[in-house]
Amino acid sequence: MQECSQCTRKTPNRSCVDCDYFMSPGPLRRKPPVPIGISLVAADGKRYAGRILVLNTMELGLETQAPVPGQYRIYLQQHLSLDVAGVPTRGKGNIHLFDILAVYRGEETASRLGNEEYRLLTDSTGDFIEQVSQLVPAHLQELVKERLRAELESSEIFNAMRLGKVMRYEKGRFRHLTGQADLELPLPAIENLMRQAIDRGTHCREVIVSEDGKRIYDLHGIPLDSRAGGLVAFDLTEIIEKERQMRRQEMVAYREAVAAVTNGRLQLLTSEEMVAVLSQGKELARGVVNKAADIALARNKLCSLLPAAFSARAHGMALSLTEALTNTLKHATGGEWVVRQTDATIRIIIQDQGQGIKIKDLPKAALMRHYSTQNSLGCGFTLMLYYADKVYLTTGSRGTTLVLDFHQSAGEDKEICSPAS
Repeated sequence: MQECSQCTRKTPNRSCVDCDYFMSPGPLRRKPPVPIGISLVAADGKRYAGRILVLNTMELGLETQAPVPGQYRIYLQQHLSLDVAGVPTRGKGNIHLFDILAVYRGEETASRLGNEEYRLLTDSTGDFIEQVSQLVPAHLQELVKERLRAELESSEIFNAMRLGKVMRYEKGRFRHLTGQADLELPLPAIENLMRQAIDRGTHCREVIVSEDGKRIYDLHGIPLDSRAGGLVAFDLTEIIEKERQMRRQEMVAYREAVAAVTNGRLQLLTSEEMVAVLSQGKELARGVVNKAADIALARNKLCSLLPAAFSARAHGMALSLTEALTNTLKHATGGEWVVRQTDATIRIIIQDQGQGIKIKDLPKAALMRHYSTQNSLGCGFTLMLYYADKVYLTTGSRGTTLVLDFHQSAGEDKEICSPAS
């Protein structure tokens, strides 16, 4: 009975919301993503501001100046209200525990929060659903809520998305409804979006970058009638960074896997790492491939310029170039090639601007002799790995860069390169 009073004296700065005495621990004790602002209405009609800091299905941990003990009604949303009673022995300062006496939802009454109410309070999407539903006519609100819940519950990506702002636009003015009040959205951009949505009578969307270049917002304009609409702004910054982090982690995993199965002969590089590789050595020749005949020209050019020290490897080099350019022509409708030389290495570079290669297919392509997919390097990749001493690869949505290194060697691949017809 005295724990809270002792805590007040000995550790006044200790948080109540994490204290097991303040609210019993358990899987249903949750803290909302952000404290939920509420009003507590006393029997005499007097209102007290408050915030929900922690809750379970039978109790609320509130920050409020409402007198305790005492009974109050909390109106959470249009059709949801609670009767609560303060517990004088739990809490300190303005932090108090309140027992839930009754839950009113529409015409139904319960003694504790049901699953829907509990999720609404503990899930950050609850406020979003409620606010957006208020933007449509009353007879459509429940339908909109149901559809939004279904969409958001099935969307894993929404868990990483933070709601920036919900605003109402009418007669050239914006009114803030919920979200970050201090979020600075460029007025000309959001006004233009809302005018388009209202004029067209349909949903409009635009992705913009903040003026300082640090935040990315996904804006949605929703027309309500001929003069008004709603603006929903999502802050995509964290989710984009999370996706980038996942791609980086995925890249590291595949780099290690590919290097392992090829004994280090195939190296996956980032675009930044590839820049250094492309600039090394002296350029001997270059060309473009737009049609099948260009492949034969490239092969003949390579054979004609190879130094004598590389003659023993000419056949493998020409075959590798042919296979690489064939893939480029097939999957990217063309590209360019460059031949460079360092002291003891011939480097063949093939670049295209296609859709890129699926990294997940590379371990199989490296190990399985005839493995091929629509967007993979195909069977020719096995040959390239067989003949080349080192292969470097950078690939993405903007294209692919493939680098084949051949060291001068005597005693391998004695077949001399023959001109292609």
